[in-house]
Amino acid sequence: MSKNTPSTNNNRLKAVNLTIIFAFTIVMARLFYWQIIMGPTIRADNISQNSKLQKILPKTGKILSSDNFPLSLGVKAYKLSIYKPNLKINLNELFKKIDKIKPNTILNNNIQINNLNNPQIKWVTLNGTFDQIQKQQLTIPGIEFEESSFRYYPEGNLAKNIITNLESFYRRILFGKTGFSLSSIDGTGQTILTKRNWRQSETDGQDIKTSLNRQVQIILTDTLTKGLEIYQAKSASGTIIDPSTGLIIAMSSIQSDTTPNNNIDNISNLFEPGSIFKPLVVAMALDSKKIDTDFICSDCSKPRVLGQYTINNWDNTFHPNSTLSDIIKNSDNIGMSNIIQRLDKDNFIKYFHALKLDSKSEIDLIGESISPPKKFIADIDLATASFGQGLAVNELQMVQAFNTLANQGKLISGHFNTQILPSPINVFSPETVIKVIDILKYAVENSAIKSLKPKNLEVCAKSGTAQIAIGGQYSDTNTIGSYVGFSPCTSPKFTMIITINQPQKGEWGSSTAAPLWFEIATKISPLL
Repeated sequence: MSKNTPSTNNNRLKAVNLTIIFAFTIVMARLFYWQIIMGPTIRADNISQNSKLQKILPKTGKILSSDNFPLSLGVKAYKLSIYKPNLKINLNELFKKIDKIKPNTILNNNIQINNLNNPQIKWVTLNGTFDQIQKQQLTIPGIEFEESSFRYYPEGNLAKNIITNLESFYRRILFGKTGFSLSSIDGTGQTILTKRNWRQSETDGQDIKTSLNRQVQIILTDTLTKGLEIYQAKSASGTIIDPSTGLIIAMSSIQSDTTPNNNIDNISNLFEPGSIFKPLVVAMALDSKKIDTDFICSDCSKPRVLGQYTINNWDNTFHPNSTLSDIIKNSDNIGMSNIIQRLDKDNFIKYFHALKLDSKSEIDLIGESISPPKKFIADIDLATASFGQGLAVNELQMVQAFNTLANQGKLISGHFNTQILPSPINVFSPETVIKVIDILKYAVENSAIKSLKPKNLEVCAKSGTAQIAIGGQYSDTNTIGSYVGFSPCTSPKFTMIITINQPQKGEWGSSTAAPLWFEIATKISPLL
């Protein structure tokens, strides 16, 4: 019989110790794996099996017109899901009930219904939504509803591109913040009321009251649509604002191309304003005291030559010794180039910047385009700027700037939200404005435009026609006609601009945009 030697006992002891250490290491590794690595997944699975996380949708705000009519509002809807383990009736009977309440639902969910035949799939969600009444009629075990919402536009397509843009601009305010709840559920998916549940409250959205006047918007849109057809134009647009507040009463743009387009041409399209810019240059020169109302153009009897360039009038006629009033009435380019020369480049840039013609407005819409300011202005560029050529603005910028003449020389940014009023900026003195108003009134009453004006309508306005540059050259056939002004001349109710892009019948602003302007003005004056 052999005896264990001390070395043998030591070896056995070491083996036992190593076995214990190895086993302990394995156990600790498994514990680390399940608790640390797989812990979050297991906890998530446990929560998903024993708890139900639900969204709590906030009440969304409405976009209201000036008379508090809802132009856009949120409507509740419900998504239907089928959970097979909780169903107490067979699927065919369930499908009949669903189709009876909302016909063709099963037909329109062919793929989802086929998935229910797969034993491994226990849950499907159907396409489409159900309203509150339909939801109540389908209170069946195994049927779950998730609340959702969609936007409804009671006035249909009236100003819809503007309304949807406002929804994007005011998204946080209008749509609020979604809440969440986490509740314990039993094996059938029902909430256990005796257990503590968690909830993060939702934040309801707020209403946005706008300045959009539904009646005026309809008149503007209908008249532009008619004008587009009459003049066979590529597009037509118009903006009407309240002179003292800058609130936009109506805004519309119509295209001959019927392809859906969410752009708002009034702020996204740039154009050369042409002669509608002339009254602003006159206001700049008068306000800076570079000229006075007794200004006479002694150089208006011939074309004006600047180096290799020649400035002429649109009809190749001359008006010797023109007064300020006659320069505007005759839309005299030669006279305007003389006025802006006296104004000088630095003063022109100062006023141009003050009128925000080189920067974005404070409009509460997305997608405004502006032309970057020029770093260098040559003498010929300054001269052509006097009659609105060689510079580009969007329609809103132009009507805002012209509105300073209706608002005692103060610039106020166009906007829709009646609860936010931008601060006015002084650009011209009231004395300057009075002088320019007299000039505009004289021009309307003593030009061909007079035949368009009803006797009971006082108007201070200016027409303009600008050639469109194509490939660096001005086109003789493609033009933009426009008419901008306010009515009445004292304490005006509205300032409006109408723009006709590339009319094929009638190339001048006075014969395209002006007739539409007066038609709209006649209809909306009693409404404002």
